[in-house]
Amino acid sequence: MSGTRPGTYFSLLGPVQAHRDDSPLPLGPPQQRALLAMLLCRRNAVVGLDELIDGLWGGEPPRSAVGTVRSYAYRLRRVLGGGLLTHGRGYALQIGPGELDLTRFEELTTRARAHVCAGDPEAARDLLVRALEMWRGPALAGLPGPQARIQRERLAELRLSVLMERVELDLRLGGHGGLVAELTGLCLEHPLNDRLRMLRDAALERGGRERGARTAPPGATAPTSTPPHLPVPAQLPYVPGDFTGRAEAVRDLLDALAPTAPDTVAVCAVGGIGGIGKTTLAVHAAGRLREHFPDGQLYANLRGVREDPADPAAVLAGFLRALGVTDPALPEEPRERAALYRTRLAGKRILLVLDDARDAAQIEPLLPGSPTCAVLVTSRSTLSGLPAARRLRLDVLPAAEALALLGRIVGEERIAAEPAEAAALVERCGGLPLAVRIAGSRLGTRPAWKLADFLRLLDGRGPAFGPAFGPGFGPAFPGRDGPEGSVEACFRLSYDLLDAGQARLFRLMAVPRTPTLDLASAAALAGLDPAEAERHLERLTALGLLESPAPLTYRFHDLLGEFAAARSEERDGPGERTAALLRLADHMLACAREAYAAERPGHPLVGLLTPTTARGASFEAGPSHIEAVLAVAVQTLEARPSAVGLIADTLLALDPALDGSFLWAALLAPARRVLRTAEEQEDLRAAGRTGFLLGSALTRLGRFDEAEAALHDAERAAAAAADEVVRTEILLCRAVVRQGRADWTAADALYREAIAAGTACGNAWGTTNARSNSVSTLLRLRRYEEAAEACRLSLTAAREGGDRYGEAHALYSLGIVARQGGRAAEAIARHRESAELGVRGGYPALEVMNLISETAAHLAAGHPREAAECGERALAATQRLGWRAAQARTLRLLGTALAESGDHARARTRLTQALAHLEALALPEAAQASAVLASVAPPGH
Repeated sequence: MSGTRPGTYFSLLGPVQAHRDDSPLPLGPPQQRALLAMLLCRRNAVVGLDELIDGLWGGEPPRSAVGTVRSYAYRLRRVLGGGLLTHGRGYALQIGPGELDLTRFEELTTRARAHVCAGDPEAARDLLVRALEMWRGPALAGLPGPQARIQRERLAELRLSVLMERVELDLRLGGHGGLVAELTGLCLEHPLNDRLRMLRDAALERGGRERGARTAPPGATAPTSTPPHLPVPAQLPYVPGDFTGRAEAVRDLLDALAPTAPDTVAVCAVGGIGGIGKTTLAVHAAGRLREHFPDGQLYANLRGVREDPADPAAVLAGFLRALGVTDPALPEEPRERAALYRTRLAGKRILLVLDDARDAAQIEPLLPGSPTCAVLVTSRSTLSGLPAARRLRLDVLPAAEALALLGRIVGEERIAAEPAEAAALVERCGGLPLAVRIAGSRLGTRPAWKLADFLRLLDGRGPAFGPAFGPGFGPAFPGRDGPEGSVEACFRLSYDLLDAGQARLFRLMAVPRTPTLDLASAAALAGLDPAEAERHLERLTALGLLESPAPLTYRFHDLLGEFAAARSEERDGPGERTAALLRLADHMLACAREAYAAERPGHPLVGLLTPTTARGASFEAGPSHIEAVLAVAVQTLEARPSAVGLIADTLLALDPALDGSFLWAALLAPARRVLRTAEEQEDLRAAGRTGFLLGSALTRLGRFDEAEAALHDAERAAAAAADEVVRTEILLCRAVVRQGRADWTAADALYREAIAAGTACGNAWGTTNARSNSVSTLLRLRRYEEAAEACRLSLTAAREGGDRYGEAHALYSLGIVARQGGRAAEAIARHRESAELGVRGGYPALEVMNLISETAAHLAAGHPREAAECGERALAATQRLGWRAAQARTLRLLGTALAESGDHARARTRLTQALAHLEALALPEAAQASAVLASVAPPGH
């Protein structure tokens, strides 16, 4: 249910409105409605106060901005009810299913695309018509502020894209007669949209009109006889408008990639050092080739120089989605995914741009098999194993082209006024486009500066012309100083303008191995007050030394990060860098502890996690944030092994976030590293805590043998350290392992021990969780009354303590009790209630558990078709999480449901898959899957 008052409905697709029971609600002045629109666009997510201020006023908010936003929020809360929640320095508006027109619009378009994939264009077209009828004019009409403008443009593009999908379906269904006038008007409204012109030409052609009526530009390719069912992918990123030079390279790429009845896939590789302009050149050339590849362009940044290069399987998933494959249809195995990808590309004229590749092995799964496609790759490496038809290794820009680029940035009149100084400046930049852009941007923001003054600043920095980045930067180029020195000189120009505090923060930002840092983390890293840190960070961003991809979030460009790291090595020394890491790890523990307290209210472990930081900021539980904490934890331990207690607590504080995101696999290597250090340092408390978390991860990943060993050692360490709160959790996890092994007697004994230990040490949360988890074991032991009582006690305790996770888990257990008691309808209701709480609380694992048990309840009720439908949803959910044990059990239930419904062919497929997974994980359900599979075997088998 939504947190707003019942019957409330919000509209963004036109003027922003809200209704309750068909009566309009007073939403206040335009700026207040703009704030509401920002919250609606984020749908249930927290929007920070600073982001709201920036969205309403941009870079120059009034002094009263904070008070005004809070006043707007207070007024909206009085109108809308309790659904407008305050979270720290931000707000979130809870929106339930069906309460926002944009959500309904997206649902209808998603259903329409599913119908297209299923071969039902008429149903798809009707759904798109219904979706488009929801628009009441321009989205967010009349609202002020930069965020409203951005969202208005985004939603307008969304509507146009869906409108073109509907037109394509009309053409496919033979409705071209009524489209010409509509498309002519749309072409006038969007004169640069090539796809609209192609659709109009197709409608004209089908109507039998002369081609002279067309106004398509010369050289435009005629549309295929059957327009595509989905939007043509057009994923090329933005190319700077000041792209300059590289004429020969562009010509080589165009000649090599333009299709001329090829018998093999054309592959071009563009190489060079970072900052040489590989991506800009590739995207510019790809844009020039659009007319040769009317079926679209696919683009992926492969992050080849990062520590986390893109996984080809994940890239394939993104490409397949762009090609119309829905998530449930995505194969799990990388080879099967690559095969489907090549099948989708067969016969299509599509250009692929694979940017920043690490090696040929990363690229190989992404290469198409159809010679009608072409591939353009960029990389800092030579990609010696790649069978490229054309290779380009970019050199620095010639002096004339570098000068032209500088002129386009700073203005031709300044170049004409000081031609010698301009030539000297691009020479100092070594012809490296990145360096020219940095120098040009620096001058562009200071129109009163003379180029000669800028050069004197550069010439006075003698030591700055030495090597900047060390051996990892790339090959040097000929020249008096070499481009590396020139790049450093450009970077140093901005760096040397910093005061001591700014320069120190700039250097320390390069110490942690994380791609981005938010304001609070950067402040902790440097030991600064957040307000002072924000001033420094904004100064660094203004000078081009940092990028800000999102409000109060900061990152380096690759080369600037290397430059900053080199400066830190020179100036800060190991002691200061280690101290910075310790401050950051301490801050991360404080943030994770606050999140732990919010997710597990009343848990005594919160008081046993002891950062020195007074309080943490908000903690994001997404993959990038969790991976950043793990990376900093390992890096800190490498620098200071004696800090293993702090690091163990940091990992332990991630437990709820890991449970919610199911990123357990990412924990394994860091946890083992911390555990080894704890044992080396003879820190029993840290060993017990880290061993518990490692055992939890292995348990959830279905690796029960490893989990049991890790948990056994962890319990001994926790007992020796008298860490009874954690020992309670370890006993509970050991019980779950024995339950997974179907060793019900041992599981029961461990659950009882966990309950006793939790009661003795005051770990009420652990006691409640142990009772709730024990229900399956009690039912297996036919102790039905005890199972029901455990559920009731757990549910009462969770609700009294405000524990959302505990409440959802207790409801899940009640569903199991109801199913075992023959009350299938009650079981289904309980599981749906629990699943909804799990989704709202951000616990995808609970959603999976409930879908699996609901499937079993449908089977118990004798409704195999409903069981199969629910099982398919459960299977998709397990695949999203990568939860192999749950996937194996789901496949068994799904195969059983299909067998009982008479679909023996699909049953055999699912049961065969189930048996393979169950046997690989050594799960006891393998025997059941084998028996059902035997019952549906075809005659003679």
